[in-house]
Amino acid sequence: MMASPSKRDGNLQFFVPDEFLPVLVNFPWQESLEKWQEHGLRLLEVKSGLSRHVVRFVQANSHRFAIKETSLESARREYATYVRLREMDIHTLWPVGFVARNDGTRIIETKVGRLPQERHTGFLITELMEKVVPDSFLFRRGFSKNNRRRIWDAVIRLFVEMHSQGVYWGDASLANMLINFSSEIEPELGRRTRLRAILADAETVEIHRSITDSLRLADVEFFLESMQWTEADLRASGIVRDAVMTDEDQEFILETYHKRFAVEQEMRSFELMTHIDVDKLLGDFDVKGYARVLLKHINEHKWYISERLGREVSLVDAAEEWYRDVFQPVCKVFLQYDVADFFPEKTAASLYVEIMEHKYLLSEKAGKDVGLIVAARDFVENKATRKLPQPIIRSIIRELRALFKRLPPPLQAIYS
Repeated sequence: MMASPSKRDGNLQFFVPDEFLPVLVNFPWQESLEKWQEHGLRLLEVKSGLSRHVVRFVQANSHRFAIKETSLESARREYATYVRLREMDIHTLWPVGFVARNDGTRIIETKVGRLPQERHTGFLITELMEKVVPDSFLFRRGFSKNNRRRIWDAVIRLFVEMHSQGVYWGDASLANMLINFSSEIEPELGRRTRLRAILADAETVEIHRSITDSLRLADVEFFLESMQWTEADLRASGIVRDAVMTDEDQEFILETYHKRFAVEQEMRSFELMTHIDVDKLLGDFDVKGYARVLLKHINEHKWYISERLGREVSLVDAAEEWYRDVFQPVCKVFLQYDVADFFPEKTAASLYVEIMEHKYLLSEKAGKDVGLIVAARDFVENKATRKLPQPIIRSIIRELRALFKRLPPPLQAIYS
């Protein structure tokens, strides 16, 4: 966080980057946010959840700001929290900075007499994101069970993202989130649109080295409880008539959260053992046990290259070679033929693991090792959400055969 203001102007101090100053200095900071509509600003009609503070959304040039009026200490703290969360790659609003206004002094009565006390107002500034949907708009149409599950899934991923890094929210509700249709680079598979839940109120957030299971569960249970208030608010506004969250939804959220958190712990353990950055290089593991399958596979790779070299190869070195010579080239073949489009919910890691698992199942059924080529063909033919054209399947298999033939003979036994 900036230790000193980037600009002072009378009783105002601007703790914002220089690039934003030419726009922000012209805002009517001397007034309460409640009166900003009287000053000719381009205020945006953005529906937000209930808030303890006044919030205004302002369009200025190419920037769209959310500005919250609060105490100076709260603005300072929340800004610093957003910066820290962003450093941790947690999905939150973009922090711009804050403005401090000195409102003069007042006399307060104390045990030692009447003393002067300075008064300050703080304005927290964040930048509005594109393609986000507030809670009130999510349920304007009658969502199917599948669409509700996609929203809950995005919320669960945010909880796991936070809790695995020691972040306790303390005020988790849909009103304090935005749902973002985010275009992201999926490792080794190209760009995809993903539904993301965005933390949009960091006032109560606490960041620790780790948090207890009871605090994690308290966050999730508070969210479930808050949905009752959200539903009551949406009903009173006439936006919905049916239940927003069913008992089945609650069970889904709790069960899926526990599974996802366990998967997250497996991913981090896998990273420690292999030194492979899962988020950047492989993509998330979707199911508990995928880390075990990949480790088994890398250990097989390790054994073969150790035999070939006549010396013991470390797991880290074997993992690096496996990623470079096998995983990444296989994914490049998938990317070349847009295989990910036919498996829209799969990451590169989960797609690879499920093909390997398919190989084990086919081999067990056949009573012999059928090889990865046969397994890959059967998998893409029978497990895709829609049929791949046969010419594409033949091209994929041809590319994989050529790839595996380039490996040393002992490794061809694993992959061919």
